[in-house]
Amino acid sequence: MVESKFVKPKFKKRGFVKIKCKDCSNEQYVFYRVSSNVTCNVCGSTLAKPTGGSLETNGEVIEE
Repeated sequence: MVESKFVKPKFKKRGFVKIKCKDCSNEQYVFYRVSSNVTCNVCGSTLAKPTGGSLETNGEVIEE
């Protein structure tokens, strides 16, 4: 299995963001300050993981 690179996006505002899964193209809303790993509802891959106050994602941020 290939390890996906997680990136910490720069957001202009706080709250919920819409992230698109790179594996299945599912779009779902995620809270900016996640406290646990967030998985895709369709395929189960990890969309976001917590860091010290914000999130890191391997998906594409669609909407802030």
